[in-house]
Amino acid sequence: MYQEIEGQKPVIIARNHNARTRMIYYRWMTPPNWNPAWNLQQAQLSGLYFGITKALWNQIYNPASDLLHYYQAPDSLHSLRIFVRQMMKMENFRHEVISGIMFNSAYGLAFQTSRFYLWKDYAGGYPHEFHTVNVDWGKSLITAGAIGLVTCWIPVPFHNVSIRFEQDKILPKEYARGYRNHLHAAITILKKDGMYPFVRSAGPIMGEAFGETLGLFFWTDFWKEKSRHMKHWGTDQPGTPECWLRAAYVSLGVYSGLFMGYPFRLLRHFVEELPKNSKGELFFTNYAEAFWKALSDQFYIAQMWNGFHAYLFKAGVPLFLTTWFADSIGIFDQAVFPAIYVSAPPED
Repeated sequence: MYQEIEGQKPVIIARNHNARTRMIYYRWMTPPNWNPAWNLQQAQLSGLYFGITKALWNQIYNPASDLLHYYQAPDSLHSLRIFVRQMMKMENFRHEVISGIMFNSAYGLAFQTSRFYLWKDYAGGYPHEFHTVNVDWGKSLITAGAIGLVTCWIPVPFHNVSIRFEQDKILPKEYARGYRNHLHAAITILKKDGMYPFVRSAGPIMGEAFGETLGLFFWTDFWKEKSRHMKHWGTDQPGTPECWLRAAYVSLGVYSGLFMGYPFRLLRHFVEELPKNSKGELFFTNYAEAFWKALSDQFYIAQMWNGFHAYLFKAGVPLFLTTWFADSIGIFDQAVFPAIYVSAPPED
């Protein structure tokens, strides 16, 4: 507009309110160097890495956990050597290496690959502006929840086959079927019992998988986006090293995911694994009864996380290593687009 200032010549004052940083709206965009085939390969590598890592970790954790029921935890190098020697003699340490790796790799390639690929293929294209802090966390929450709903059914048959395989080991010989490995167990169950054993207890297993997926992906992405601005502290000087930031946001994501899924695991434990009362009756007849009684005067809501940290040590280590590996190869990459500036109109 034109303005006369104390007899001077008229000047033009441009007030273009659009000349500022604009946030890109919540939408999916194709980031630079997008390659769907490479996204699938990254997800498959992450799934295979999870299977091998979980099998090797279980190879150490399971016999050590069983041995601690009979021996005191080692408190010196000498007792540690005796403990390791006894652990290596246990049956579930010597004869389950190959079977465990094959079964967990199949589980990882089915479940972990599916959810990592879906996250990379959809959430990876959400734009994040480098000069601003993104507050559109709703997009990650909706995407993580949708991926959890789509993939939560995959662990059900794997879990049920694993349970039947482990139970067959402790049955008397006249009742045991003599499963040689998980694949033989699955084929035998399908031939003799049909499809129902594969989908048994699907509700709490799917709930646990949904909660874990929602918490893992949402909080990992959320804290990674927030920690991105700590790398340089707002200056050109390097700030917090990236490895420490990755350890922080991956730990928070893994903890949150397992924390959100654990109550469903405990509900299944209430119904299926608790001993019967003095009358020979189950404490809970179904999952709904277990849930409502857990909220009644007989229980505290905090009891839904009883034993969580012991489970965190068992399930969190392979999941943490897998999430670290997936993030390092680009599964959790965030497409960063430059800020958009609208320049002022040229003067006449």
